[in-house]
Amino acid sequence: MIEILEVKTNKQKHEFVNFPINLYKDCKYYVPSLKISELSIFNNNSQDEKCVFYLAKQNGIVVGRIGGIIHNLYNEKTDQKRVRFTRFDCINSFEVAQALFSKIEEWAKNNGMNCVHGPMGFNDLEKMGVQVSDFNKEGNIITQYNFPYYKTLIEKCGYTPEASFVECKIMEPNTFNIKLETDDFFNVKTKHAGTLLKKYKTQVFDLINECYIPVYGAVPITPKLKEKLINTFKFLINLNFISIVVDKQNNVVGFGLAIPGIAKELKKSKGSLLSMQSFKMIKSFQKPNYAEILFVCVSPKHQNAGIEELIASKLLLGFRKYNITTANTNPIIFDEFGKKLVEKFEHIKHKKRVAYIKLI
Repeated sequence: MIEILEVKTNKQKHEFVNFPINLYKDCKYYVPSLKISELSIFNNNSQDEKCVFYLAKQNGIVVGRIGGIIHNLYNEKTDQKRVRFTRFDCINSFEVAQALFSKIEEWAKNNGMNCVHGPMGFNDLEKMGVQVSDFNKEGNIITQYNFPYYKTLIEKCGYTPEASFVECKIMEPNTFNIKLETDDFFNVKTKHAGTLLKKYKTQVFDLINECYIPVYGAVPITPKLKEKLINTFKFLINLNFISIVVDKQNNVVGFGLAIPGIAKELKKSKGSLLSMQSFKMIKSFQKPNYAEILFVCVSPKHQNAGIEELIASKLLLGFRKYNITTANTNPIIFDEFGKKLVEKFEHIKHKKRVAYIKLI
């Protein structure tokens, strides 16, 4: 018999966060999320969001998990009544998957919603989509690896694809004209990442909101969320992997951000920063062998003005400093904008993802 329990106690919260680590303990491709970040999700109920999390147990053993999010800002933006399912992980059992999704659908109906979609998180820096191809490639920090059977279980529960994404591996082309400034725009120069963030963080987040709001699943980054994201990810920021492009009036018109690839170290530490492996993780910041690209955005008013090249040039110089030859992207909807992000580089589309939907 499958027992579905709402996560309420500290013990249950740790069971929820640790379940995928245990599920994938023998999988060399899985990369865990940061535990400190995952444990913070249980404090996310607010006027903007309402959330719930469930564990599935069989004979007292955790066999699955799932979360539900009502994102009021997203529903207002789309004029819809949707619940996002998030952090779905499960043994290869339709009975367990069905019990988990039925509970989320029940919660959705009780809150006046008429649709469940996902997987996606609280914001655009969280992991999105079910991986449906290339299961023999290691995951990233910014994406979620899952077993091939997830697709079958989710679709058997009545969910159908709504949006598809690709992840790309980018390689530096044989010829690339490095350009850090033009007559009208230039990359900001500084020796301290903290100074850069303090001075430009408001403009940068405003630009991210402007560029990403039309994207599937995107939600506005509120002032409260800005500070949370900075505090969560600031230890991953390397000054060589940031590009902030401004105009002559010092207005931010372009932004690019990559992080050092630490998938191997994060896997060894099981998502913990409080372990001996964390020291190796810190050392990997100093000598990363690949990078993960989080953001590339250009003001809609200044697209086709060469700002993409300025961002790419700054990031490439940073990669060269560490002899990095490849960078992995976030999942991209391969529309006109998505293609433009990678078309100037040698690239491979090497993983596909799908977001699902079910009307209830």
